[in-house]
Amino acid sequence: MLILRGFREQDVSEIQEIVLNSLREIYEPALYMTIASHWQDGFIVAERYGEILGFIAGTIESREESRVLMFAVKDKYRNQGIGTMLFTEFIRRSAMIGVRRITLEVRVSNRRAIDFYTRFSFVIVSLLPMYYSDGEDGYKMIKVL
Repeated sequence: MLILRGFREQDVSEIQEIVLNSLREIYEPALYMTIASHWQDGFIVAERYGEILGFIAGTIESREESRVLMFAVKDKYRNQGIGTMLFTEFIRRSAMIGVRRITLEVRVSNRRAIDFYTRFSFVIVSLLPMYYSDGEDGYKMIKVL
């Protein structure tokens, strides 16, 4: 049975591994704790039988805006609706607190993610040159609620 739950401190190492494999980024463990401390409801973990399958972590940027900071599902669990469940829940939680728009950044090479976000009515609003740690450009995308 799949459950969506809040982030816990003991999730850090498993989430770091997902971030490295899926997002190709390395972050200090303290970053995850900081994100969770800013908006606990915006850090959602998908778990089944004790294994973390994916997660979404976001923050509140202003009274009217939330931002997806990280979002990933393990490769072997993609195309099973897990990402859709996580993303739908993040949007719901954002709307519940009065957020009017959600922003995120995505690698320009990540066509699969761009298509996924487009299905949720996100639109590309700008190019972010050399946005990622490896020098790859990103797109900023926005969804108006």
